[in-house]
Amino acid sequence: MIMYRFYSGAENKNRVSVVGRYSEGILTIAVSRCSNKDHFFRKKGRYIAEGRLEKGKTYLIKPLEFCDVKTFVDIAKQVAYEVSINKKVIS
Repeated sequence: MIMYRFYSGAENKNRVSVVGRYSEGILTIAVSRCSNKDHFFRKKGRYIAEGRLEKGKTYLIKPLEFCDVKTFVDIAKQVAYEVSINKKVIS
């Protein structure tokens, strides 16, 4: 099992923390999103996203033959963008 973490940049109005777990050919992603009123803290966002991942409250489950850091970052950027505009953090 491999764990990945990604944090959206300040260019997004609402910052997003993305956590992924790759195991047995499946990438599972959970997210947390700051509201307009929140200050962004990586540690808190990571904690929330990891908790959702452990509880099975996922945003995306994607089968992949191979998942390296670049692949995860590319997927996480798209997920962060979608979540920042849609407010939906659990599918």
